[in-house]
Amino acid sequence: MINNSESYLLLVFCGLLLMAAAGGLYLRSRERFYLREEHFRHLAEASFEAIVLSREGNICDCNERAVELSGYSRDELLGLSLDSLFDSRCHELVQQHVASGFDQPYEVEGVRKDGSRYLLEVRGKSYRSGRYSMRATSMRDITLRKLEDARLRKLSAAVEHSPASIVITDTQGTIEYVNPAFSRLTGYSFEEAIGHNPRILKAGDQSDEFYREMWETVTQGLEWRGEFHNKRKDGTLFWEIASISPITDANGLTTHYVAVKENITERKELQERLEQMAQFDMLTGLPNRRMFLDRLAQTVAVAKRSGQRFGLLFIDLDGFKRMNDLYGHEAGDRVLKTVAARLSACIRISDTAGRIGGDEFTVILGALTHYSDAGQVAEKILQALQRPITLPNGQKDSIGSSIGISVFPEDAGDGDGLLATADDAMYEVKRTGKNSYRFYQNRVDI
Repeated sequence: MINNSESYLLLVFCGLLLMAAAGGLYLRSRERFYLREEHFRHLAEASFEAIVLSREGNICDCNERAVELSGYSRDELLGLSLDSLFDSRCHELVQQHVASGFDQPYEVEGVRKDGSRYLLEVRGKSYRSGRYSMRATSMRDITLRKLEDARLRKLSAAVEHSPASIVITDTQGTIEYVNPAFSRLTGYSFEEAIGHNPRILKAGDQSDEFYREMWETVTQGLEWRGEFHNKRKDGTLFWEIASISPITDANGLTTHYVAVKENITERKELQERLEQMAQFDMLTGLPNRRMFLDRLAQTVAVAKRSGQRFGLLFIDLDGFKRMNDLYGHEAGDRVLKTVAARLSACIRISDTAGRIGGDEFTVILGALTHYSDAGQVAEKILQALQRPITLPNGQKDSIGSSIGISVFPEDAGDGDGLLATADDAMYEVKRTGKNSYRFYQNRVDI
C-alpha cells in the first residue's frame, strides 16, 4: 500500500513527465513551424516573379527578385508604400484592385528607383493576418513581351495587307497559312487552301526536275528564287516570281517554309510583246528582217552539216506604190497583210516566210530536192498574189510580184550571199517585164 508521501512523489514525477513531454511537443512544433517558414521563404526566393508583402499598404517583406526588378535594396523596400513601385497615373487602378481583393492580373507602368519605367503584369491577393490587413503582390516584367507582341502585330498586319502573295507550309509542304493577297490572286479562300499542298496551283507545264531542284534547295536550308506558271481555281493561268525560304527554330532546325510571291503575268505578257516586236513584223506577223536572217543562218549551218540543198526566194511587189498612193496607207496595210497571209498559205510549215522591207518578202524553202520545186512554189505565189484584194473602201484591186531565186550551196555559201544573189535575180525579173520569177543562174532540174 502506498502512503501519502509516496503518492505525492508519484504525482510530482508524473507531472514532470507530462511537462517534459509537453515541452518536447512544443519544441517539435516550433521546429516544424520554422522549417515550414524556411520552405516558403525558399519558394518565394526561387520565384521568377517579384513578390512583396504589404501591411496596411506598406511593404513589410519581399523576395530577391523584387529587389532586382525595382532597383531598391531590401532595406529600402521595407517600409515603402506599395504605390511607390508604380507610376502615379496607375495608383487609382492599383487601389481598386487592392480594395476589391481581385487576384486577376492587370497591367501597370512600373517605376524603378532610378526613375526608369517599364511594364508590369501585377496580380494580388488580400488576406487577414490577425488584426492586420495583408496583401501579397506578385509582379512580372512584361516590357520585352509587349515589345515582341507589338512587333508581331506589325508583322502580321504587314503580311495581311501585303500586295504580295504569302504562303507558309510545314516541312512536308502542307499549307498552314495564306494571306488575303493569295486568295485574291488564286481564287482559293483561306479555308480552301489550308491543309492542301501548293500543287493545287500547278499549271502542269513545268517539269518534275524543276520542282525537284526547288525542294533540294530549300531542304538544304537555302533560299530558292524562280518563276511559277500557275493555275487559278477557275482554271486561268498566271505567272509568279517567288522566293521560298526555310524558317528555323532556336536550334537551327527547319520548322516551316515561307513563300513570298509576286504576280508577274502582265510583265511576262509585256516581255512577250516586246520579243514579238523585236522578232516579228507587227503589221503582218511574219518574222522581221532580224529574225529572218537568224533563221537563214541556222538553215545554212544545218545544210552545211547535212549536205542538203535549199532555196531562197526574194519577192518584191509590183504596183504597191501605185495602190498605196491611190487608195491611202490604210489600203496599203491591207495589201501587205493579205500578201503575208497568201504567202504563208503557199509554203510548207517547215518553210519560213519573212518581211524584210516595205514591200519586200523572203521565203526559205528547206530541203530542196529538185530545182523545179522552187519554181513551182514561186509560180504558186505569183498566182496567189494576183488575185484581187478587197480594200477598206470596198473596192477591189490587184498587184503582181517579181521573184528571184537563189540556191544553196551553188549560188552562195552564206545567208548574205544568198540574199544578194536572190535580189539580183529579182531585179532581172523587174528589168525584163515583172510579175514572174527567175533563178539566179539557169537551173537544170536534177
